[in-house]
Amino acid sequence: MRVSVTWLRLLGVWLAIFAVFGLGVEGVSRLIFPYVAPSGWDYRSERPAAYQSSPFFSQAFIDEAFSHQNWINLPNTRIIYPGDYHGHWFNVQDGIRRTAEPPVTDRRILLVGSSTIYNAEVPDEFTIASYLQRLIRARSDVEFSVVNLGASGVKVSQQLERLQMLEMRPGDIVLFYDGTADAMQGVFYANFDGWIVGENRKRLDNIIARNRVGIEALARRSRFFNWLYARTTNYLPEHLKHPEQVRALSLDSRDKLLRGLLETDRYVSGKSGTFIHVLQPDLFSRPLREFERPLVENHFLTMNGIELALRVAHEEFEPLTRLLAGQGVKAYDASMLFNAVDAPVFLDFAHTNEVGNKVIADFLFRILVAERILTER
Repeated sequence: MRVSVTWLRLLGVWLAIFAVFGLGVEGVSRLIFPYVAPSGWDYRSERPAAYQSSPFFSQAFIDEAFSHQNWINLPNTRIIYPGDYHGHWFNVQDGIRRTAEPPVTDRRILLVGSSTIYNAEVPDEFTIASYLQRLIRARSDVEFSVVNLGASGVKVSQQLERLQMLEMRPGDIVLFYDGTADAMQGVFYANFDGWIVGENRKRLDNIIARNRVGIEALARRSRFFNWLYARTTNYLPEHLKHPEQVRALSLDSRDKLLRGLLETDRYVSGKSGTFIHVLQPDLFSRPLREFERPLVENHFLTMNGIELALRVAHEEFEPLTRLLAGQGVKAYDASMLFNAVDAPVFLDFAHTNEVGNKVIADFLFRILVAERILTER
């Protein structure tokens, strides 16, 4: 009995030592390590600058924005589309996100792009598609129904693949809003034949990915664990350490993007439709604003190496508009669209808030007027 009591006392002493040590480490960590939001959900829940004036912001909205997304991959294809969902802020039916106030008309504008067209950062009424729909109804005598065909992470070849699965109608306007996903897949991931969803799936067997929910919960509560999690997951892909490889990848990405857009134009023309390509902006297509620095400093929002990959890709993608126009393709460059916008519009390296979406929709409306698809009253 005396031995057991002694061991229990010794165990108690050691537990007390460990507790004091742990509290000391946590206390020092809180003094010297800044808190890093360990996920996009955490960052947006803090109501960052881009959400400060958003009338729809609430924790319930943020929760639905992240929980509603269910991306479906058609078997034996690389087609990605959103699964059906009917909620308060997000509504999807048959792979198409709801557009606000659609008119009853057979004329369609098929707005095709990645998650930057799907716009999970805002409610249905504040997507690029919905803003464009309202502009057409308010300022044009020609009616069109704007169809939101945004899907997570798709590049131009996947956008074309999905388009080929749709029943196109003569007179359809197909508007591709693209570039960032192609730069990410070709330059950041260095895998031209792959796709972003596929790259993400490769990481599902990673111990961190398998235990992400628990790890993120610990990272919210412990500053030491927060620092450890941020430090161990922040790394630069090996190929991005070599400038000659980055440049070669960006050149190949440009060539593949050009071929994909030319192929899309031929396909749409063959269906008696009209094709328009718009090169999209992102966080790095213009100089960073000071209030955007937190987006770059947190690799859970902007992975290490994304800035390098996108900036180099921009240099090669910039001439594409002229090259495409020279071959008869309706092509526009929106990459500098936010140069004169000093308000916060980005929520990470690519995705915009309702202010950014309205600016983009205005630009698309002007394109449609310039191409005489719309008349402006």
